[in-house]
Amino acid sequence: MQYLSDQEACNAIIEVGKRLYQRGMVAANDGNISCRVSDDALWITPAGVSKGFLDQSMLIKMDFAGNILAGICKPSSENAVHLVIYQQLAQAQAVVHAHPPCATAFACKERPLAGLALEEARISLGEVPLVAYAPAGSKELAAHVGEACNDHRALLLARHGVVCWGDDIWQALFKIETVEHFAKILLYSTLID
Repeated sequence: MQYLSDQEACNAIIEVGKRLYQRGMVAANDGNISCRVSDDALWITPAGVSKGFLDQSMLIKMDFAGNILAGICKPSSENAVHLVIYQQLAQAQAVVHAHPPCATAFACKERPLAGLALEEARISLGEVPLVAYAPAGSKELAAHVGEACNDHRALLLARHGVVCWGDDIWQALFKIETVEHFAKILLYSTLID
């Protein structure tokens, strides 16, 4: 499998962070992004930093056991969610967690994105189930994600947000965008009758 170099991964994470922030998919210090660079290492965003204002010095390189290999900042508190996805899915090259408003509203109401009437969403996402609530950053949340990620391409985290992964970082970002777009269409469709 071909991985991005450390520099390419860091550049991509910074660009994805800017796009998430500019599109209102995260606010303040919300969300986290990671990118795999080897069979057992990844770069991840730091805790407590806006994704719209990242620079390379803030990013952290970790191994799949959670050991820090490079970087001076504390890694995202959601790093266990990222690690479990990489451990379960060898094809996952990147993970993006965000709080896009409409999809997160479904997550807060604890409603999965069901009734895939939009053909593009059905093809690119499949079912987007709701993962049972567990506190952000907890081992319990990571365990719930680990149980669900094998059979899906995106997950709603109850009372929390959305997590997606992809064969590359852009695919993971586009899945977040598609989840939000689909959630908006589902919401709008309830107003038509």
